[in-house]
Parts: sequence; C-alpha cells; structure tokens
Amino acid sequence: MPPKPKISREDMLMGALDLVREQGWDALNARNLASRLGCSTQPIFSHFAAMEDLKAAVFQEAEQLYNTVMWSGLQDSGEDFLGMGMAYIDFARTEPQLFQLLFMSSSMVQGDLAGLAGTTEGDDQVIAFLSSNTGLSLDETQKLYTTLWFAVHGIASLLATNGCKLDEQEARNVLRHTFKGVIYSLKQEREDVH
Repeated sequence: MPPKPKISREDMLMGALDLVREQGWDALNARNLASRLGCSTQPIFSHFAAMEDLKAAVFQEAEQLYNTVMWSGLQDSGEDFLGMGMAYIDFARTEPQLFQLLFMSSSMVQGDLAGLAGTTEGDDQVIAFLSSNTGLSLDETQKLYTTLWFAVHGIASLLATNGCKLDEQEARNVLRHTFKGVIYSLKQEREDVH
C-alpha cells in the first residue's frame, strides 16, 4: 500500500482558516481540523506544538488577509478613505467569521479610545497617506482615522452579524459625509486655536 501523502503546514493552515471562515473560531480544534483534512490529529501536532500555536498562526493569516484587502481598498479609491472604508465593510460582508474574530472578539480588547484604531500593523502608512491627501497633521489625521473607524466599524459590525442590509451606495454616502464632516471639524478646531 502506498504511503498517504503528507499534509503540509500551509495546507493545514489554509484548512484551519477555511474552517474558521465556515464555522467560526470556536469550531477550530484538532478533531474538527483533522476531520476536514481527512487525517488523524497527529499531523497537526507535527507542524504545531499546541493548538494555541495553530490558532495564533490562523489569527495572523486572517490579519494578513485583512491588511491586504484594506491597503488595496485605499489604493484603488480616488476618494481617500472611502475605498478603505468600503473595503472594511465588504470584508465584514464577505468574511463575517474572520471579521468577528479580528474585531468582535476578546482579541480586540483595548484599554482606551486611541488604542482602538490606528495602532495595528500598517496603520501608520495609512495615516501618513491620509495626512498627505487631506492637509491634516499626523495628530489630526490620527483623530480623523479613529473617528472614521468608529463609523465604518459600526456599519461593518451590523453587516457581519446580519443585523443590517445597508446597500453599497448608502454606505458610501454615510462614509463620504462622515469623512468630509470630520475633516471640516478638525480644520475648524485648528483655526480656532490660531
């Protein structure tokens, strides 16, 4: 009898990511993954010392997928933050389980308002990009980013949990108005100080 083909670490990671996409984070355990891959649990632990290691790798993979989507949305839009905001909303709509893992679970716990937005990997590049396109200082842009994140996150959370059926044009209008309003407010604050 020929030996069974070995399951690579990458295959295992992608299988785990797909399991989370379909059934949620709580479904990710050795038994469910082994069943999905058609193997015993032994190959899992030959690639990962413990389930926590596999879960950390899956979480990191989900973050990388999210970051790729966000950066693409920012670069593809002619309206500064709008493309990124719409990409965030679309990520919640198309990847609800991954969105919930990244942004609606205990992994999201932050101590203060500033810790909620603008502090993850790649955010400094986004803030610099927005600053150069809006004429705001980096500090002002951090405030813009945080405020916009709340608006976008609210819409996305409703979509990820099937609590809302907002269409794309309605979401664009909300984001466009929020973006313009916050920029106006920040520039007004600057003028009032000087």
